Amino acid sequence: MSGTAEDAARAQQPQVRAILETLWDQFDLPDKPDLEEQMAPGSLRACLFTTASDSTSWAETARLRVAEDKDPELEAQQAQLARDWLQQNGWEELDNPAPEGDLVSYHQNAEGFRVTITPWGDARVQVDVQSPCVADEG
Repeated sequence: MSGTAEDAARAQQPQVRAILETLWDQFDLPDKPDLEEQMAPGSLRACLFTTASDSTSWAETARLRVAEDKDPELEAQQAQLARDWLQQNGWEELDNPAPEGDLVSYHQNAEGFRVTITPWGDARVQVDVQSPCVADEG
């Protein structure tokens, strides 16, 4: 992968981080930790295309523990708060390729940024934000 695509993907980090911060703000828990305490390090992510060109994007991920013990209802409620914000702000919900009943949801905005909301079933909700894929020129 050329530095050109990697540099372009890295340049998307501020917008990816801003989207993640906004979604984090939607969670409504009395003792919600700061986002920085729950984030994985951001990273470049390879994009798969049917062409031979290299492409990449920038991704940031955070996980929120909603309770000490399993609490599927609270987990679903918190995930829905983020989904509601996405819907209210023009994000399209994409088809879920997983079997029916899977709780993961996929969203994309007009600029091509993607959000995945994953309730884990163990009192955690994961939010993953990915920038649009950038392909090398030529």
